[in-house]
Amino acid sequence: MSPRLRNPLAVLVLAAVASSAAAAPATAPAVEVLQRGYVEAWDRADAAAIAGYFAPDGDFTNPTGFHAQGRADIAAFYAQAFAAGYAGSRGGLKLLRTRLVAPGVMVADGEWSIRGARTPQGGARPGEQGLATAVLVRTGDAWRIAALREQEAPAN
Repeated sequence: MSPRLRNPLAVLVLAAVASSAAAAPATAPAVEVLQRGYVEAWDRADAAAIAGYFAPDGDFTNPTGFHAQGRADIAAFYAQAFAAGYAGSRGGLKLLRTRLVAPGVMVADGEWSIRGARTPQGGARPGEQGLATAVLVRTGDAWRIAALREQEAPAN
């Protein structure tokens, strides 16, 4: 597997907490609704929708150290991941905590998983899971991902 493609769901699932139409910080029920909607975008293999949850200059670093900056690079990363066998996979997220650290700035921690991804040759990939932390910023009436850092975690 290419280092560029390791654990692409972490961006997806933590981004679910980033989009809020409400002016106030997202509440637990709102975050749950957003998580479901964003996982549905993953299930559609919609790289552009994923990138849209980032701030225009948002960035992420995956467990292998690959770094993407800006929506175009993030969309390209996900398009490559979906083409390499992640399209059709199923993602999961257990949001562990969110915390406002300043007005308009939130930190979110979660556990993510991917099941059902395929290799480019069509074989089954082993399940993946890990931890991720996102820094979210309010832009207008929505939360966007400013930075995301992800890591793998061993199977329980």
